[in-house]
Amino acid sequence: MTMTDQEQQELDGIIPRLSAEDSDARRWAVYDLEKFPAEVTVDYLVLATQDEHRAVREAASELLEAVPPEQSLPQLTPLLGHEKIEVRNLVAVLIAKFGGEAVDALVVALEEGSEDVRKFSADILGLAGSERAVEGLSKAMGDEVANVGVSAAEALGKIKSPQALPALKHAFETKEYLKREAAEAIGLIGDAGSANFLAGKLFETSDLLIQYAMIDAMGNAGDRVVLEQLEASFSRLTAPLQGAAIFGMLKIAKRIDISLFSRRSIPVDAIVAGMDAGGEDYQQLLIEQLDESLDSEQLSKFVASVDRHNAKLLVALIKLSTAENGLHTFCVGMVDHENDWVAYTAIEQLPVFGAESVTPIIMKILAGERNLPQLAAMRAMQELDIPQARDFVRPFLDSDDDDLRSMAEQVLGI
Repeated sequence: MTMTDQEQQELDGIIPRLSAEDSDARRWAVYDLEKFPAEVTVDYLVLATQDEHRAVREAASELLEAVPPEQSLPQLTPLLGHEKIEVRNLVAVLIAKFGGEAVDALVVALEEGSEDVRKFSADILGLAGSERAVEGLSKAMGDEVANVGVSAAEALGKIKSPQALPALKHAFETKEYLKREAAEAIGLIGDAGSANFLAGKLFETSDLLIQYAMIDAMGNAGDRVVLEQLEASFSRLTAPLQGAAIFGMLKIAKRIDISLFSRRSIPVDAIVAGMDAGGEDYQQLLIEQLDESLDSEQLSKFVASVDRHNAKLLVALIKLSTAENGLHTFCVGMVDHENDWVAYTAIEQLPVFGAESVTPIIMKILAGERNLPQLAAMRAMQELDIPQARDFVRPFLDSDDDDLRSMAEQVLGI
């Protein structure tokens, strides 16, 4: 694009200011470049991304976002290997914003750039998520620098393309330092056949981190066949890996819609123990597995370790409480729980145990000071028709809590 003589003169006046001693002067000079065609200013903007002052670098990056990537990328990608980490990071963020438009240039950089350029290129390609990068990243797993290969494997996992599976399996089998990342990537891609491939190699290594990654991948991608392989291998696993295996089996059980508790070869004790390291996701999967099919022995294993349970799991167990399955003591013990949701659910469940055994409990709750438990107690009392508790309800007719007052009126027929 041709500029007028006046525009050229104005640009000629701005360029010296890009090297001014004062950083504010340099920053405003960068912003002044915005009015000119990109092909004229791109060299100056790229140079400004390397300025010693952060504000100048960020101003240049801001303007480069509006420059067509094909004009800036040939100069930006080499800066992924800049000696200053702040420049590398700024350029990496900028290139990542280009998304799929940066893929082709980054794939070239995977082969032709310095070690840092190759590694950063792989990282950004993973964020871009384009299948066009699969071939280049697959080749990059064989890079002479291990960090580049690791980043390439991680990127392939983020892209989640089945096209990467042959290369990932090959890397897993041939490069010890890539086994963990290749296994993780295979799991993220979610191919059941590849999960089966990992299952067959679980004991070919004694490295716990690699085994853990393999089991996690099997849980993320496996099917019924993989679940059965994990089940068959369970007794050979160390305790930490058993927890990972159960987590994986819970994921598979949810995916194929079966109950893990029906598979008696997996000890309930081990399932309960897995909660220590499994976190919230583990407990959520357990909640989805809990139903009326669990027998008293299985349920007793869970209620024996209530200190490990989050509120959601406690609520799920309370809802399974009946007069027949031995959970009376557990349910009654939850009516004073510090979590109102847990306490409310436990009180709601009291009627299944009969008026005679729970009347004293309900009257004690009504005499307490917690509004939600009191509301639940009135509902339980109404369901059980406990006349002697009516005297405990009358004071609530003067309550400031609208729900309590309304419930008291309902119970007393007012």
